[in-house]
Amino acid sequence: MKKRRIYYSLVMAVMLLLSACSASKNSTEAQYDRGTGQSGANQAGSGNGFTADTSAETTAATEEPKSSAGEAANNSDTNRKRIRKISLILETVEFEGSLKVITEEIQKSGGYVESSSINGSSTEYKGSRSAQYVLRIPADKADSFIKIMGNKMSLIHEEESSEDITLNYVDVQSKVKALEIEQERLLALLEKANKIEDIIALEERLSDVRYQVEQNTSTLRTYDNLVEYATITLNVDEVLRISPVENKSPGSRMKTGLTNSLFNIRDGFVETAVWFIANLPYIIFWGIVIGLSIFITMKVYHKKEKRQLSGPGQNTNAGRQEEGEQKK
Repeated sequence: MKKRRIYYSLVMAVMLLLSACSASKNSTEAQYDRGTGQSGANQAGSGNGFTADTSAETTAATEEPKSSAGEAANNSDTNRKRIRKISLILETVEFEGSLKVITEEIQKSGGYVESSSINGSSTEYKGSRSAQYVLRIPADKADSFIKIMGNKMSLIHEEESSEDITLNYVDVQSKVKALEIEQERLLALLEKANKIEDIIALEERLSDVRYQVEQNTSTLRTYDNLVEYATITLNVDEVLRISPVENKSPGSRMKTGLTNSLFNIRDGFVETAVWFIANLPYIIFWGIVIGLSIFITMKVYHKKEKRQLSGPGQNTNAGRQEEGEQKK
């Protein structure tokens, strides 16, 4: 019995040892498998050479649009690229003084004249002259300039339009950045190139890239000028009186119409008198010519009549004289 107990005890001890060894082996293998898995991932990353960078770039790429989108949302109003175009029709009774005011205000605002023209002359009757200006005024001073024009002259009509070129501007700006990066890479490759064929190909591509950079940069400068300076078109008309602001009520319209009719009659008499006095030398000259022509014509006509009337009487007297001589 004692031998059996000892035998069973030894068997149990051996079985416990075997189970403990197998458990430790499994844990060691599991740890080894985890270690090999991590090392394999590291080896794969090191063997590829771009895994870590790619993950970092991917994270940055996923985060960058969010930040840029947030900035775009925050700066949606302040960073918009808009081109302002304003058209004004003005009336004035002091034509030279109004033109002087326009020139002074252009200089004060820091703008410039893109084109201008003046029609009519001071020798003609008043109210016949007009001026047209195309001005470039800084966008932040355009409103104050328009207000001054309205105060100095009578503003008859105002029209404004705005063109948003933000998308076009950003697109061209991105092209310039991409072309500049390509230009730097081409220069780096050109320094390392040894073959003539490679050098020629790189120089041709570099020349093309430089041309595109200059072209797109010029487009950006044009956009900047159009955005920074508002385009204001002025049409200034000289008038004898400022057109009143018409009210839509019937009574006011009738009053305005009657007033305009009386003014037109008065202006008609005045313009007729001015025309007569201004053209008086021509009237006198042609009056003398026409008067002399009529005088000469009438004189010739009277002479012919006298000849016709005196002809038959003379013939009868001559016949009577001849008969008297024959009787003697």
